[in-house]
Amino acid sequence: MKKWMQQIPRFLENLCVSFTLAVLLYSLWGAQKETIRRGWLYEIFFICVLATLLQGVFFYENRWTKRVSYLWRMVFYGVAMLVVVSLCAIGFQWFPRTDLQNWLVFWGVFLAGFVLIALVFEISFRFRRKVYQEALDRYKMEQKK
Repeated sequence: MKKWMQQIPRFLENLCVSFTLAVLLYSLWGAQKETIRRGWLYEIFFICVLATLLQGVFFYENRWTKRVSYLWRMVFYGVAMLVVVSLCAIGFQWFPRTDLQNWLVFWGVFLAGFVLIALVFEISFRFRRKVYQEALDRYKMEQKK
C-alpha cells in the first residue's frame, strides 16, 4: 500500500502533462474552430486518466515490468491504448461504427502517433543514458587517481 501511495504524485504529474499536451494538440488540430466543446475536454481527460493508469501498469517499477523487456511493454501498452481509444471512439460516437474507412484512418493515425511518441522517448532515453554513462566514466577515472 505504501509503494502505491508513493506513486500518486508521479501519476498526477504524468496526468497533468498528458492532458495539457493532448488539449494543445487537439486545439492545433481543430485550429479552425474558436473553442473546444466542454464534452471534448471531458473525453480527453478520461482518455488521459486511462492512459496514465496504463502507464503505471506497464512502466512503473513492479514485479511484472522487471521481467518483461521494454519493447514488449511498449507493444502491450500500445495494444491496450488502441483498445481504450477504440472503445472511447465507440462510446463517445466520434464517427459511425460501421464506417470501415474512418476506422482505418483512425487506427493509422493512432499507430503513427504512437510510433512517433515512442521514437521521441527512445531518443530522449538514449541521450540521457549517454550523459549518465559519461558522468559514470568520469567518476571512475577520478576514483582511479
